[in-house]
Amino acid sequence: MSATVPTRFRGRARRDAAAFYLSQIARGVLAGELTLDGGDHSTTVATSEFVLLDIEVKQKKRGNSIAIKLRWPRRPLIKIATTVSPAPTESKSRKESP
Repeated sequence: MSATVPTRFRGRARRDAAAFYLSQIARGVLAGELTLDGGDHSTTVATSEFVLLDIEVKQKKRGNSIAIKLRWPRRPLIKIATTVSPAPTESKSRKESP
């Protein structure tokens, strides 16, 4: 099961809620897939082994901010089949000798 985060969130949140969302994103990146919840539908995206990470910290008189951006190339989500069907067998008809 992949980590699920909302497709967009902007608003006031408690410190523990902010940490929860960040940890869910980290869990999804580590797992290789992240589920984005858009309310009426959700989408799962595959993450890449290598990501471009951009972290910017700003300190101003009115407040502090941290901007975090992750980018990676799009690739298809590949799932490995867990069941293997047996190969068909050939049936040979033999004639019995008298």
